[in-house]
Amino acid sequence: MSKKIVPLRPLSALLVIMAAVVLYLYTASPVKTRNASSTGAYSEDMFRRHYAELKSMMLEIRDCNTSVKLKRVNDFFNAIQYDTDPDVWGQEDYWASRKEFLGAERGDCEDYAIAKYFTLRQLGFRNETLFLTYVRVAQSRIPHIVLTYYATPDAVPLVLDSNQPQIVPANKRRDLRPIFNFNADKIYLSKQRGLGRELPGAEINLDKWTELLLKTEEGK
Repeated sequence: MSKKIVPLRPLSALLVIMAAVVLYLYTASPVKTRNASSTGAYSEDMFRRHYAELKSMMLEIRDCNTSVKLKRVNDFFNAIQYDTDPDVWGQEDYWASRKEFLGAERGDCEDYAIAKYFTLRQLGFRNETLFLTYVRVAQSRIPHIVLTYYATPDAVPLVLDSNQPQIVPANKRRDLRPIFNFNADKIYLSKQRGLGRELPGAEINLDKWTELLLKTEEGK
């Protein structure tokens, strides 16, 4: 029997409450959020074109195995041009929805990870297997976000990185120091193997993730 692409479902009230207690990740000062239609970076025509390409690719791979789905989704979004938030959105730190990312045709590290996360969820990946992982790049300590896939809770995750074409196990990425993992449900303190210790939401600053989840629920 053919597998169906799973539509994104609205967030539960519990999830919204949980997400609302977490704070801003990169900076302590709040930044006014603009939606996609209020900035010149976004093009509805561009979004429709890229979204049609994305839907076609998703239909093509819906019955494929996990490795193929991970690779094709990773390749699709990694083909989008990297650019900084100030240049794209005119803000120091802006977390774009998948729609905004496709419509702007540019983005930075968290935009790639977010788009991959929601696409793989629609392809049937369980939420507990997918995490956005906040890391620091070795030596430079530059903050970076990647998507990680856990086949099991105690597995070494696979890393889907906007800076690397290959998907490799986390223990092969000596250049990255994982700090914490998060998805629409939970936050964990990272370790090399397995998910690590679950953290209360208030311990980590994630206001931008909260805003992103709400935008996604509203279809922005």
